[in-house]
Formats: sequence, structure tokens, C-alpha cells
Amino acid sequence: MNEMNEITAIYEKKVISKAEKIILPAALIIAVLFDRLIVNRVDEDGFLATYAAFWMSYLIIFYLIYWNRVKKDKVLWFVSVCITALVVWCFVSLFQKQDNFEFGIITALVIPAVLMAHAQWAAHGFSIKNVDVLTMGFAWLEGWILKPITGIVALIDVSASLASEKSRPTVFRVFLAIIIVFFMMMIILPLLMGADQIFGHYVSQIFSRVSLFSLAFHGAVIMITLGLFYSFIWNIGFGVNKPIAVNDSVRIDSLISAIVLGSVILVYILFCAVQFTYLFARAGLPADMTYSEYARAGFAQTVTVCAINLLIFGVFLWRGKHGKILTSLLGSLLALTIIMLISGAVRLNLYIDAYGMTWLRLISAWFIIYLFAVIILCAFRLKKQIPLAGICALLLLIWYVALGFLNPDGFVEWYNFIYNLGDFCVNIKTSG
Repeated sequence: MNEMNEITAIYEKKVISKAEKIILPAALIIAVLFDRLIVNRVDEDGFLATYAAFWMSYLIIFYLIYWNRVKKDKVLWFVSVCITALVVWCFVSLFQKQDNFEFGIITALVIPAVLMAHAQWAAHGFSIKNVDVLTMGFAWLEGWILKPITGIVALIDVSASLASEKSRPTVFRVFLAIIIVFFMMMIILPLLMGADQIFGHYVSQIFSRVSLFSLAFHGAVIMITLGLFYSFIWNIGFGVNKPIAVNDSVRIDSLISAIVLGSVILVYILFCAVQFTYLFARAGLPADMTYSEYARAGFAQTVTVCAINLLIFGVFLWRGKHGKILTSLLGSLLALTIIMLISGAVRLNLYIDAYGMTWLRLISAWFIIYLFAVIILCAFRLKKQIPLAGICALLLLIWYVALGFLNPDGFVEWYNFIYNLGDFCVNIKTSG
């Protein structure tokens, strides 16, 4: 008894801020919504809409808790607007019965991934002018792996402080005790019912209209989710949010940069020469090879190389010793990448003309347009200091949102209808 009094005294003396206490009911609301909107509806029609509604609810609660921290950050608001647009798309897709299955699956992954970046941005106080991609990446991973766990102790502290405050009204203390008993019974009763059949029979008679197993399952989901979300949200404002230190003084040697970039550029020059000969000028192809087959064989590889080129550009821009030689080499890399990207676009166009439009070809075309925009930003970065990585990330997000509102599956059907109609008209004209 004395030990219990000592523990109670410790929690009474420990100062728990009001904000930390507010997170508890907020996390409970999120946990209940997670159970009702996601776990309870996972096999039902319209699941994507309720899934999106849950994350929208989380975002609103997050803003209510950390309003003073996020209200002036334009990047956070931009991301929030994009997430809201994706949530709206989920409901529009449901009500208009649009069958965008592939985009819906990707959206289900994009929303929590972007919201994690949103939370870490708020936690670390990043600025788009000086954010480091590597630091942001580690913070994002930390948000998934560590932050949902490392704040569990804070949850115990807050719970204990609420249970030890004698100044609370009697009604509040009774209500808190009932909640604790409720969660405990959901775990204990099913176990006791399994341990003794007669006891289980009597309990089943009392709760004849209630599935105790279902109640225990959903109660466990709520309790686990409560702990994870409390820990995560608590860490955003009260945890250790120290960015990983990156040594900017380490630079790639100028000679190494020249040799590496020069070798890559030389190979690309030879590749582009082949494109001008066979693809753009349409010189004779090898026997038994059509242009559609030629396009199909190289489109994916060409676009992948273009994406790798932009990654190479970013690495040497970030770590290379800046000077006229490096700038010239990076400029040449971008110019050759544009030619290669045009090659990829021509190949895709030939492929679509031969076989029609599909979801994969549409998103490939969308990605090519995005890469063109990124190349323009990269070229601008060579002349003027801009937050290239941040702008490209935000552009990718809004690019994805725009793709959703294009109604991908509807666009594919419309394009193929027009394409087939054109072929039909050509055939009639030819036969006539």
C-alpha cells in the first residue's frame, strides 16, 4: 500500500502539460474512427471512401492539436490541400461509380505516405529553402518505425496522472474507471468463457445479443491504435525531433566528376545518334521489325534511364565541386536527357498508335510530362538558386492529384473509342 502511495505521489509531482493530456482523447477518437471506418468496413463497397475519410479526420485532428505550429507553413497547407483533393476524388469516384481501380490502390498508399512526410515536416520545422532530401528521408522512416512506439511511456504517464488527480470531479473519476473496466472486461471475459464452459454459457445468456469475441477484437484494435497514434502525435510536439546532421563540406573531386559525367555523356551521345537515325528519321530497321515493336522494346528502359539521369544530376549538383566545368557537364547531361525523353515519348506514341491506350500507358505518358517539367526546373537551377528537391516533390504530388481528376479509366475508354472510330472511318474511306 505504501508503494502504491509513493507511485501516486510521483505522478502527482510530475508535471504533465495540458497539451499532452489533450492528445489522449484525440488519439482515442482517431483509434475509434480507425476501427469503424477501416477495420469494420474493409470488405464492404466504398471502402476507399471511408479509408480516405479516416485519414482526413486524422489530418483535421492533427491541425487542431498543432495549430500554432502549422498555421503559417505554406508547404504544409499545400500538402493538406492536395490530400483533401485526393479525399474528394475518392468520394467523387464512389458517387459517380468510376472504376479507377489501379489509381485507387495507389492512392490508398500515397495518402498515408504523404501525411507521414507532412507530420515530419511539422515536427522538424523544415523549410523548403534548406531542407535536405537525405534528412527528410530518414525522418520519414523514423516516423514509421520509431515514433509510434517511443511515446508509449508518455501515454502511461498521462494516463497515470489522470487516474491520480483527486481534484477531478467525482463524475469524471467514475467515468474514467468505467472506461478502464470496459476495456479490461473485453479482454478478460472471452478468456474466462473459454476456460470454463458453464461460465461461458451463463455469460453468453447475459450478453446474448452481443458477440464478445467481436467486442474483444475491436476493443483490442482500438487500444493498440490508441497507443500507436498517441505515441506518434506526442512525438511530433514533445519528442526528440533532431534532424540528422549532414556534412555539406564533403564534395566529389572535380577530376572524378569530369571523368564520370564525361563517360556517361559520351555513351548518351552515341545513343542519341541512333535515335536520330532510326527513330526520328525513320531509317530502315532490321528485317522483321516494325516501328511498334521497336518502340515497345525500348520505351520503359529509355524513360528509366532519363529518371536515373536526373538522379545523377541531383547527386553531382548536391555534392560536386561547383564550377564552370561541372555546370557545363550537367547542362550537357540535361540536354541529352531531353533528347532521350523525346525518344521515349515518340516510342510511347508509336506503341499507343499500334495497340491503343491502357492505364499503364496513360500513367507512363503522365510521367514523361512530369519529367519534362523536372528537367526545366533542373536547367533553371543551374542558373539560379531554387529549392529544387522540394519543388519537384510538391509538383509530383499535384501532378498525381491532377491525374486522378482526369478520371484515368474514363480517359482510356474515351481515347480508345476515338482511336477505333478513326480507324473505322479510314477503313470506310479506303473501301469506298
